[in-house]
Amino acid sequence: MNVEKMGQLISELRKTRKMTQKDLASKLNVSDKAVSKWERGLSCPDISLLSLLSDILGITINELLKGEKNGEEVINDVEISVANALQYADKAVKIKAKSIQNICAAVFSIVLLLGIITCAICDLAITGGFTWSLVPISAILFAWFSFIPVIKYGTKGTVISLIALSICIVPFLLVLNSVVDGDGLLLSIGIRMSAISIAYLWSVFAIFKILKSKKLIASAVSLLLAIPCSLLINFVLSKIISTALFDVWDATAIAIIVVLTIILFFIDFTARKRKMS
Repeated sequence: MNVEKMGQLISELRKTRKMTQKDLASKLNVSDKAVSKWERGLSCPDISLLSLLSDILGITINELLKGEKNGEEVINDVEISVANALQYADKAVKIKAKSIQNICAAVFSIVLLLGIITCAICDLAITGGFTWSLVPISAILFAWFSFIPVIKYGTKGTVISLIALSICIVPFLLVLNSVVDGDGLLLSIGIRMSAISIAYLWSVFAIFKILKSKKLIASAVSLLLAIPCSLLINFVLSKIISTALFDVWDATAIAIIVVLTIILFFIDFTARKRKMS
């Protein structure tokens, strides 16, 4: 189904019948803006409107979905009609989902921008310059670059988000270190912790990519992978600031992870057993 072709056909037939967009919208009980979007190929009519719209324009639903008239040829193939309707419904859902993603991305960006402006104004009013506000501003920018690809593109934006996270973490830590702790300890710890965490996130992404048809197993493996990662973080911290390598909280966290992993494996096993029976 071609949304642009459908829009062009709607526009041509509307003009042939000497109707304005407002006239057509009135007959369909929708806004003239909706009709305008259809004709520009930016959206498509709701599936519930197809029958009425095709009657008003004097064409079949098949012709409307294809975006072209059949001429002298008459198509009575029910299977083609059903296939076109299903394809149309799928396309409409994707367009609506894309619209929602764009709105969410815009709202997310506006909220973060307001946060940056607020921090900057407060810092300028209090100190007369940019001092402490550099930390929240850099954190907000870091969050925007890391999350906007996923918000705007869904799962397709995961790789871009991970790349942005991997690149932006060092500049963020440099700003944080310069404002909070100039002796370099925070930077030293932060870079090591970030490297381990980012490596873990990339590993989880690879696990879900490999086991994309087995999401429960992928989740269980990802949880298990968190155990050596947490132990590695503890080891690095113990070398830098002489903290305990392993304590009761670590034992508790590992126990919880193991229990959750067992539950996920059990749920997956039960689901597969049901499918086989």
